[in-house]
Amino acid sequence: MKKIVIFAMALVAASTLFARGPVHRGPIPPPIYSSHHHHHHHHGSGGAIAAGIVGGALLGGLVASAVSTPAPAVVTPAPVVVTPAPVVVQQPVVVQSAPVVVQQPVYQTQNVWVEGRYVDTVQPNGTVLRSWQPGHYEQRTIQVQ
Repeated sequence: MKKIVIFAMALVAASTLFARGPVHRGPIPPPIYSSHHHHHHHHGSGGAIAAGIVGGALLGGLVASAVSTPAPAVVTPAPVVVTPAPVVVQQPVVVQSAPVVVQQPVYQTQNVWVEGRYVDTVQPNGTVLRSWQPGHYEQRTIQVQ
């Protein structure tokens, strides 16, 4: 629709530029009241109008084609965005083992029978006396697992 309106406007503008109206050579004389009827002759006015129409059509076609030609698309490349590589920090591997449980030994006190025996005793003068020590119970602490 836009092209038709532009074409029509160009046609009207061109036809007014190229068409020449009636050519008057000098001032128009005042009318004379007589029986003689005077005709004004317009020499060359028919051809000028046709030339104006043809010229307007040509000019309108040029204007319409100039308007309808799309402007070339401007392609701008996308900007290059540089992102730094992520820094990977590896955490040290911590291996936790089960705590080592050291079981404390359990001690128990018991009465233990000790057999009787002979005991040698050295006197200050160097003589040895042998005596009997009878059996008896002793309290001993033993480890129980």
